Amino acid sequence: MAQPKPDALSDLDSILAAFDTSASPWYSDSSDDGARRYDPDRDLLRRILQVPIAAGYAGEQQSGRVAKALDAWVAHELRRGGFPEHAVFPRSRQPRVLSGEFAALEAQLDVVMDLLATEEAKLKDAGEGTYLRPVGFRHAVAKLRKRSPGGSDANILGRFYVKEVDVVVSDWRRGPDVLISTKTQFSSYLNNKNNRYEEAIGEAVNLRDRYPMAAMGYVFLVRDNVFEERAFELLRDLLVRLRKPDGPFDATMLLVATWDEQLNLDWIEDPADKLRMPAFFTDILDAVMTNTPVDIHQELRRRRLGEEPQGGFPPPEDEVMPETAPLPDS
Repeated sequence: MAQPKPDALSDLDSILAAFDTSASPWYSDSSDDGARRYDPDRDLLRRILQVPIAAGYAGEQQSGRVAKALDAWVAHELRRGGFPEHAVFPRSRQPRVLSGEFAALEAQLDVVMDLLATEEAKLKDAGEGTYLRPVGFRHAVAKLRKRSPGGSDANILGRFYVKEVDVVVSDWRRGPDVLISTKTQFSSYLNNKNNRYEEAIGEAVNLRDRYPMAAMGYVFLVRDNVFEERAFELLRDLLVRLRKPDGPFDATMLLVATWDEQLNLDWIEDPADKLRMPAFFTDILDAVMTNTPVDIHQELRRRRLGEEPQGGFPPPEDEVMPETAPLPDS
């Protein structure tokens, strides 16, 4: 039997849990034209990238640990944008990918496990034992919770082949709403530029042909040695060409990270506005709202507007899965 993949995101869960997703990332700049602007959480990106970099994974490109940390941050930003927690993959808990229709069942199983733990604590305090009877019931619930029909990867069927997509927002009725690829590279930029371009184009055609209404993004993280290798202008040009109106992606982002031996990590903001963090999430979220009816993704729209529209939104018909209420006492 094949062994399950190690969970590369488990070291990041406690960090992500400390950062709120309930507040809107949008703000109005009163000193400018009053337009709503997106403010990405750069501090969170810094903190979660420091984890794999400190462990030496930036020098082991094939490990994919830095890319996984980047995935976790992009997914977090989409939740800040207003997507439901359970609709964005990778999730902030295991399993990292779980079809949305199972979210309510998963939440109820968690409620049952918490109730069992509370009652068992009462028994232990009273000196009557550790487990409720019959013990088999607890084991059955725990096994059901552990064997949720999820996985570690979001494998999406394209036109030509199944593609493992790094960050996904999907609903079982609509299919994917967001498909984002993330790439990291910290050396030999010029040697691999053609391969990267071919990969991006092939991936985009494969997915775009099957999901023409999905918002598609491409994120590329490099280190500041990209300037020493005289590759920055080529990479920037590649990322600009990959995005609309001429390319297949709705948004592309080029992140240039710099860090020293003490892991003081920071960003060199790209002078091309289209490739910066705020523009990327603005374009992705706007593409989703453009490609779906107004009664879908209402929380995205509410945060984008900063207020309820005149007359309010129509009654929602989706909101993927309803929130789960606690079980009754009897």
